[in-house]
Amino acid sequence: MKISFGDINLASGIEYGEMPIDFKIFGQRAVQILSTIRGSETKAVDRGNLNTRVEFRVRKKHDNAESAQNYSIRHASELRDLQSDLTIVGEPSNTPYYLKNAVVLSVESTSNGSTSEHFYKIIGGAIVDAQA
Repeated sequence: MKISFGDINLASGIEYGEMPIDFKIFGQRAVQILSTIRGSETKAVDRGNLNTRVEFRVRKKHDNAESAQNYSIRHASELRDLQSDLTIVGEPSNTPYYLKNAVVLSVESTSNGSTSEHFYKIIGGAIVDAQA
């Protein structure tokens, strides 16, 4: 699986040994709870808004320990203030899916020797199978 956020590759896929680990998708609708004074029950109203959160980890191999550390230090700021579609491409089928209007909630980066690991939480609208 390949994952990119705008022009930034987060997971380069099988060829580069950068597969997402612990890939999770959470969907949630915006629901308003209505209650009345002395009412016997509440009522849930679906407001029709969907948000989808995608979480995953990626391990990246670097030429040396310093490169891994530098990448970990720079990477979070590279994603700051960006809003774009998150592109998820299945392998080997190359079937693309898009998390529309996505924003990075958080990035946690660590480095150990010449390897860096990054944990992403990205939120957006619906996941669709066609770029619009």
